[in-house]
Amino acid sequence: MGHYVKFAKLLALSIAIGVLPTLTACSSNNNQEPSGSPASTAESASSGAGTWEQKFNPPVTITTAIVDDGASRGNAFKPGESMEDNMNLRWMKENMGINVKFDFIVTKPEDYDTKLRLLLSSGAKLPDAFRAQGEPLQSLLAANKLMSLDEAIEKYAHPGYKELLKNYGYTLGEVKKDGKIYGLPSFFMGDEGTVMWIRKDWLDNLGLQPPKTLAEFENVLKQFTENDPDKNGKNDTIGLAVPLKEGPWTWMGQTDAIVAALTTQMINTSDIRSFWNKGEDGKLTYGAINPDAKLYLQTMKDWMSKGYMDKEAGIKDPSKSSELVASGKAGIMFGPAWMGDWPLSDATKNDPKADFEPYPLPAGPDGLVGRAEKMLVSGFTVFNKDFKDIEVWFAYFNKMFAKQLEQEGDPFFDPRWKDGYYEGYDYVKYNGKLIKGDYEAAGVPADQWPLKDGRSMDMRFMMTNILGSSVTIPYSNEAPVKKFLADPNAEPVSSKEFDVKQMKKKQIDGQGVRINQGITEGKNYFTGPMTPTMKSKGELLKKLATESYLKIIYGDQPIEYFDEFVKEWLDNGGQKITDEVNAWYAENQ
Repeated sequence: MGHYVKFAKLLALSIAIGVLPTLTACSSNNNQEPSGSPASTAESASSGAGTWEQKFNPPVTITTAIVDDGASRGNAFKPGESMEDNMNLRWMKENMGINVKFDFIVTKPEDYDTKLRLLLSSGAKLPDAFRAQGEPLQSLLAANKLMSLDEAIEKYAHPGYKELLKNYGYTLGEVKKDGKIYGLPSFFMGDEGTVMWIRKDWLDNLGLQPPKTLAEFENVLKQFTENDPDKNGKNDTIGLAVPLKEGPWTWMGQTDAIVAALTTQMINTSDIRSFWNKGEDGKLTYGAINPDAKLYLQTMKDWMSKGYMDKEAGIKDPSKSSELVASGKAGIMFGPAWMGDWPLSDATKNDPKADFEPYPLPAGPDGLVGRAEKMLVSGFTVFNKDFKDIEVWFAYFNKMFAKQLEQEGDPFFDPRWKDGYYEGYDYVKYNGKLIKGDYEAAGVPADQWPLKDGRSMDMRFMMTNILGSSVTIPYSNEAPVKKFLADPNAEPVSSKEFDVKQMKKKQIDGQGVRINQGITEGKNYFTGPMTPTMKSKGELLKKLATESYLKIIYGDQPIEYFDEFVKEWLDNGGQKITDEVNAWYAENQ
């Protein structure tokens, strides 16, 4: 099931060391009709095509749209700058001949989707390049409003990006129609896989070793619950902080590691689109109704009855559940490596001796160990079918991709971005050194800090504009993580290394545990759009599954109730969805 994860990591490594197809130059004399302007017979000549020097004359205007909630981030722009007027937009115009125009900027994702629906229903012009996902994306596809991209990818895309699309092709299900690609995926880093966070000081207080098996894990839960691990003389602690409001799978505190220690079937009750597991017969089935789920439910039911877990887990989301670890009342929580900063560091505010450390996931009775893969894609960049300047868009994208790749000899890599994007923004030079954060600690005078409060600038907002989202190469931070695990005092060289170097030590340690355990991640094999019955019955089935799981875990129903739940799930649209999912899979695998 998880060979693709290992392959993905090998792919990231091969990109990093330059095992890519031979870089080829694009045509340098294509006629261009500036987008967003009246039809013209003027030519926009491209100089330096296929290299970092590519520039268009006269300048080409590309229209776009974006969600910009200025209240949620104060470190994206300098005072006086904005999404529509900033250093990068000025640089793009002067150095690439690209003008960016925002057709609309909204503050909420739901307003963005509403705007797309209104444009579609009214027949108004769509932006040239913009982000879309979910129902609005499918409506645009159905109305034939989007550009097919296969030819443009082949002609203009960075060879490394072509390789990514080839090897992560399974993520393109939502933007494929009649065998063609109509959107470019916005990749995540892929580094949020589950690790096990445990209060080491509690282990030490009780003379316990980190658990390596599920049986040992249960014993630690018991000891943390019953034997006063914080030595305060009170019976006020539990073993596991877990949010179950949305079921076994969520963004923090998830219990996929428990599932994966008992079965190869990944489980999610909060989203009808996942997890769809592949059986020996090649068919896909919904993990939450697989008989193996009873192994997970029985385990969780036992732990709940013994008081090892939070009694209010069923009404808590991840943030609320994390308050237990922050307040010193729970000793274990599963989740991503970034938890090594927030929320786990908050525990030291209540107890300076609190020491959460990351550990490998425990193995089940049959030796199974694993976790579920978090989504690698968050939406897509799509293009108006009438867009004439896709080469211009790729010129900027390739530059951004090459910056992430940082491959020696890459003709798309812009040497002006060698140290960072813009001096005085994401980096400063002081006393012959390149400084990318902690400016005060580095001795940089306050008048040279990018922002008056000394914070680092978050360049993602400024650099995104026409791209739809920030450019990320999955798993590309693994080599830097390994470098700083081996030598925490090593000097960063590449931009990716600078990014990793700025992580908190425990976050790097957590990433190291995730990487070095080398386990298989369970894949969701359905990556297509919502099926018709998912749209009409999905919410009903989500509610049914989550509530049924909680009834069993809390002891309101016996484990045998699972079979009754499965029948009800299938009879109320689940069987029809299963048929639709497998019809999609037969056409797209």
